[in-house]
Amino acid sequence: MFKCRWFLTMLFLGILNLWGANSVTFAQVDYSLWISQSVLANPGEDEVCLYLVLAKLDSVAGFDVLVKFNPELLTVTGVEPACRFQLFNYDLSPQGGVRIIARRHVSDSTYLSPLPPGRDTLGQISVKITSQDLLVDIETSVEFSEDPKTPYPDNRLIAPDSSFIEEPDLELTDGSVFIRHPLYGDVNDDGYPYTIADAIFFLNFLAGRQGLTPRQKANSDVTRDGIQASMSDFINLVAIITEN
Repeated sequence: MFKCRWFLTMLFLGILNLWGANSVTFAQVDYSLWISQSVLANPGEDEVCLYLVLAKLDSVAGFDVLVKFNPELLTVTGVEPACRFQLFNYDLSPQGGVRIIARRHVSDSTYLSPLPPGRDTLGQISVKITSQDLLVDIETSVEFSEDPKTPYPDNRLIAPDSSFIEEPDLELTDGSVFIRHPLYGDVNDDGYPYTIADAIFFLNFLAGRQGLTPRQKANSDVTRDGIQASMSDFINLVAIITEN
């Protein structure tokens, strides 16, 4: 019995030591900032939303970020705060990028306390997808970037004492948009292209009795001219169906 208890005690202590070592190895950073990943989108879609999210173990009074993307695939149409800031500006002048600056408090204004520890969605980046035919599904990155021309880090948090929190204390995780190749002719998006049901669905849309989702709009570009859900697309759809 004594040997059994001794063995169990040693086993328990070993598990505690192993857990302690692993807890150090896998400890989370104090600050983590990330962009939405693998957001589904379709060619020609007008508004796809990516969110900028911050997890923190201490208070934060603001942030500066520089986000880059492929301008041949994505175009930023706007950036909006998702929580309250007294200063929130964005700049689209960087080629293929957007710079965002936000502060919870600025001089000569009513005091706004820093964001407390926890998780907050800081803002929403809206992008438009190009309507070109990509031929295949493609995932394009939306990345935190550093401009070598700036004398300071482009991605940083502002602490309540106005000091900077940057890498490696700040962990940055890039986002991405997954652009799906259209299934041309599948206007009703049921997985079967060029059917009578697609033609009826398309006709109802042209008559104003039916709306189209972004996916259905992309699938409706039968002529593949980049102009979605046009009368030309409908005529070509009917022609293909009748030929089959």
